[in-house]
Amino acid sequence: MKKTIRLLQKKEKGAVLLMALFLTMLAGLLIVPVLQRAVFHHNDAFREQNYISALHIAEAGIEEAIWQLTHADQDEEWEGWDTSNPDMYKLDKIDFKDFQGNALGEYEVYVVDPLGESDLIGIGALGAQVPFNIQFTGQPTLYCVAGVPDIDSVGSEVRVIQVGTDEKSAFSLGLFSDDDLEMGGTSNVDSFDSRVGFYGVNGNVNSNGDAGSNGDILLSGTPIIDGDAAAGGNVVVGNNATITGDVQGGMTHIDLPPVNDLVAAAKVNNNNNEIPDAIKSNGQTSSAYNSGNQTLNVAAGATLTLPGGTVDNPKVYYFSSSQLNGNSKIELDGYAIIFTDGDLTWNGGTVVNNGGFGPPEKLLIMSSGLMDKEIKINGGAGFAGAIYAPSSQLKLTGGGDVYGAAVAGKIDVIGNGAFHYDEALGGTGISLGFKISEWVEKPRTWDYAEASP
Repeated sequence: MKKTIRLLQKKEKGAVLLMALFLTMLAGLLIVPVLQRAVFHHNDAFREQNYISALHIAEAGIEEAIWQLTHADQDEEWEGWDTSNPDMYKLDKIDFKDFQGNALGEYEVYVVDPLGESDLIGIGALGAQVPFNIQFTGQPTLYCVAGVPDIDSVGSEVRVIQVGTDEKSAFSLGLFSDDDLEMGGTSNVDSFDSRVGFYGVNGNVNSNGDAGSNGDILLSGTPIIDGDAAAGGNVVVGNNATITGDVQGGMTHIDLPPVNDLVAAAKVNNNNNEIPDAIKSNGQTSSAYNSGNQTLNVAAGATLTLPGGTVDNPKVYYFSSSQLNGNSKIELDGYAIIFTDGDLTWNGGTVVNNGGFGPPEKLLIMSSGLMDKEIKINGGAGFAGAIYAPSSQLKLTGGGDVYGAAVAGKIDVIGNGAFHYDEALGGTGISLGFKISEWVEKPRTWDYAEASP
């Protein structure tokens, strides 16, 4: 009996050992695919992380190219770039590093047509040294190839981005102030397109009267901005004021290029000797231009017809200061650029550009005056033109209409007048850099030869 019991116990122990061995083998068979799957998911997640990182690095390369286009002196080689081919600048492969100096990936950048083909004009004998844009036609195309951990190694995640760009004009908005932009009374801002026709004709009234400021935008009274409002500071809207578009504060500061060199050149090389006498209502003539101090003052009730040129060869004038007395006029018969570093007090009379309706591109006012200098314009009888005075004050007064675009150190819109932004000016004037117009991801098989112009 005892032997039988011992045999049964041995058999049970053997069965348990066999079962344990079986379960161990089964667990071994099962754990292999589980581990393989875990490794696969880990590698997949790692590749996905690298894939996303490569895109971010490519975007950083594009931003580098846009910064260079905007800020680099295009008469000199870009630092670190190969500019031997004027049709395509190249930034050879470099590491993208974190703050600790660790390489996170690698990228290279190509800029096709970096200098653009903008139509340029000069000023007198110094024109070759101080050209500026009349109309932008340059549209550089940017390519960036980025890889993590690098571009060429097998297994690296590589992304290729192609970006189209357009030059960004200082006149991209209707009104832009480096300091505060203030609007009061019953003033309003909207837009039209002079390429279509006169403002208000056949529905030529649009809601792109955008306003911007590096400081605050302050609206009091019942003004209307029929467009967007964006400020580096705050947008303060009074109870009765209206902004029809988007409102944004805390925007990135926009640098306004100075025009000191242009004004200095125009002071020496200009068409001031072609300025005729003004004519009073009784037919008598009155001298308006003083060549000794380069001032322009139009007598009350007199009209001065200022000679104009063509879009490719506008007349250039420089005034140390200018004043329009009661009911006086300046009439333009062509394209003209007026440079100043002093005060333009034009609220006693008016400037009539093509009947007061424009096109505003026919008259460009550029000032290098500081904040103690003012440009005062009365829109009572109609003013059409573009104003660029990045460091001086601009005051738009009266109850009439002003057509065009304006950039100034500080802007005040006073009274019950209306400012009509001409959208046609968005491609003219001083360039503030470049903006992205299109974004496309290319296949990894992309070759740099595709970027060659």
